[in-house]
Amino acid sequence: MKKMFILKVIIIIAIISILAILIVLNFSTEVVENVENETVIEPEEEISEEQMRQTAITLYFEDKESMQLVTEEKKVDAKDLVDNPYLYIVNLLILGPNSENLQNPIPEGTKVNKAELNGDCVTVDLSQEFLNSSGTNAIYAIVNSLTELKEVNSVKFLIDGEEQDNMKETFVRK
Repeated sequence: MKKMFILKVIIIIAIISILAILIVLNFSTEVVENVENETVIEPEEEISEEQMRQTAITLYFEDKESMQLVTEEKKVDAKDLVDNPYLYIVNLLILGPNSENLQNPIPEGTKVNKAELNGDCVTVDLSQEFLNSSGTNAIYAIVNSLTELKEVNSVKFLIDGEEQDNMKETFVRK
């Protein structure tokens, strides 16, 4: 009777072992199949170094209908902002908007002589043509665009290196 009991135990252990081996083998096969069936997604085109450096600049232009300042976002290479971002931004403003619904409040022919940060104020030295602007939209297009930068809180204007009576104040975002 003891022999029969031992034989039954050995058969049960053998069956359990065989089942365990089959389960492990089946699981291993599924893992290999999943790895082999994995889909590799490749981009259609490689992202260039220049595309990786793209950043958005917010500029202010006049809406043609309302004559109010509105924003336009332009993508630029961040590398262009390294040396003098203030000069670069004012020059972008002078180039004008991309949208046909917007217009540039900065008078045609205006040139930037200099733009530099002093503390948290950017001093912008413009050519004489800037004085041909009507209203304050030309001033605030520059002020609002420059104060989009975290380090800039105000803007001081010079015309050909000279302070003008009507622009002696330091301008802050409107």
